Amino acid sequence: MRGRMLSPLLKKQSGQAAVESAIVLPLFVFLILGTLQLGLMHQARLLTKYAAYKAVRAGSLHSAKVKEMEAAALAVLLPILSARSGGPKGAEYVRPVGSGQEFTEKWNEMRNNQMQGIGLKYAEVTICGPSKEEISGGEEFDFDLPDNVSSEDGWRANHRTKLRIQVTLNFRLVVPFADWVIYQSARAREIPMMLRMGKLKDEEKQKTQGRKFGGAATGESPYETAAGQGIYIMPIRATYNMRMQSSIFMNQAPIPEKNECVLPFSY
Repeated sequence: MRGRMLSPLLKKQSGQAAVESAIVLPLFVFLILGTLQLGLMHQARLLTKYAAYKAVRAGSLHSAKVKEMEAAALAVLLPILSARSGGPKGAEYVRPVGSGQEFTEKWNEMRNNQMQGIGLKYAEVTICGPSKEEISGGEEFDFDLPDNVSSEDGWRANHRTKLRIQVTLNFRLVVPFADWVIYQSARAREIPMMLRMGKLKDEEKQKTQGRKFGGAATGESPYETAAGQGIYIMPIRATYNMRMQSSIFMNQAPIPEKNECVLPFSY
């Protein structure tokens, strides 16, 4: 008789436990997956800083050629880059690099520096300076010519002979569920404008999205296009500068009109 009386109570407690588990379990799973994905992003951040150093060193020795700098950055970032198996629609995976042979095999696959099915590079180098505002005249800028480092110009004279670059690692988020949440959290930087009941014009919104995620000034950014395909990519950036050890040839290096690098808190 007592067992029959307790049966409804046990069923009620079992139902309550099921509801609590349904609430807590997704949060617990995300905590594990999110921690794993953030750990991978932290590792990528450290490697991006080192890649920026190697890239600017290659640029200082090779007349600020972007191709040479991107190759140097790609070589550093190679162990954390992911690839797809079985074509563009295959599974994404990160193949480790533990030997010279494995490095060579992965390098031969990714040396073109193009992400499969996405209009993005794995490692992208942007020249922050010197800009055409700082150097001008002729087809060659001699890095050790005394007139170019005149002390009368003050601290700006140092900028003329220092190569300043920004390396962008287009890091593929590979942990399921956490990739979507982290990407959408980064995109949520537009929410404050919405909460203030503000409304951006289409042109201003496109420029804002392009500036935040490295896309073009107009149109949908490649990051949004990839997200529409279920591929979530976060740009991780690092800057570095180094004194030039070779002359800059204006027709070979894409010297910007002014500093076009994306800096923190600049948007």
